[in-house]
Amino acid sequence: MSIFEKWNEMNLDISQYETEPLSDLEQKRWVNRVKNKLGRHRMMTARRWVGFAAVLILAMGVTLSYGKLTLAKIPATAGQIERFIHSETPPDYSAYKTVFGESAENAYGKLTLNEVLVDSDRLLISSTFEPAKGIDFSYQTQLMPSVLVDGEDIQLTRGSQSIKVVEGMYTVYGDISVRELPRNGQPLQLTIAYDRISGKGEYEITGKPIEQPWIFHVEVSSSELNAAMKTIDMNETISLPQGQTVTIERAILTPISTLIYFDAAGASDSLRWKLVSDSGQEILESKGYVSEEPGERSYIRFGPIDSSQGSYRIVPIGFNDREELGSGVQIP
Repeated sequence: MSIFEKWNEMNLDISQYETEPLSDLEQKRWVNRVKNKLGRHRMMTARRWVGFAAVLILAMGVTLSYGKLTLAKIPATAGQIERFIHSETPPDYSAYKTVFGESAENAYGKLTLNEVLVDSDRLLISSTFEPAKGIDFSYQTQLMPSVLVDGEDIQLTRGSQSIKVVEGMYTVYGDISVRELPRNGQPLQLTIAYDRISGKGEYEITGKPIEQPWIFHVEVSSSELNAAMKTIDMNETISLPQGQTVTIERAILTPISTLIYFDAAGASDSLRWKLVSDSGQEILESKGYVSEEPGERSYIRFGPIDSSQGSYRIVPIGFNDREELGSGVQIP
């Protein structure tokens, strides 16, 4: 099944940039995003990554000579994973990611693995793709990474999105959700294979396998994240209207995200969620995953919170009206 990302309306002060206005077509291209997943799952998504592509294109000046790209004014932050997560105010996640710069080539073009960031239950990957001559690639075309962790396939879903940097160059982001990452203190041995193209035209939405995929064998550390991660067992049941219930099982807090695992067997999948702080600040979910498979947990993800600065409640809300459907439960 496909995933549909929604975008907020945005107001940007572009007076500081010396650039030509985008045409209507270009504006539409920059606000469209495509994300794909494998498996029999249903995803629920919230509005996120607002305006990333528009900010990126406004922030850079480019000079281009045929056959060779000269990126004169592109900021060093272009393509960083932090801007994929928080486009407006990207934090510094350098302690939790590994930078590579390793390249591989095939008939489709050159792919450079830039960065890998480890979160509680996912791997975020940044790469740069330079299509070969004659290869039809656009923001609507996705390179789907697949990952083995210590030789095992523990993926739940995998998604990607492509952002055009300049003519002939794209930043490709991958978001790999996994069942559970090893926490044995050892570096993770990853095999990252970009083995599928999906999109429109030749690359139909089901994905076209690549005969000679780009493959990277790399090692990443998760020790810094593990030291900062906080796991809270909750097992709290929330009563919903019409007699339905949801059980909040566990909260995992990291400097990158807040992950809530729950059992939704007794509830409709049309719920949304928010976090509410003691001061009344509200944080809407950024992503969710509802599984109907036995033994697999559903989850909702928010941005990071600092529980030492106050407590938060997780509250169910209506999918359309965002009205609270109960008082929620406190995250200890």
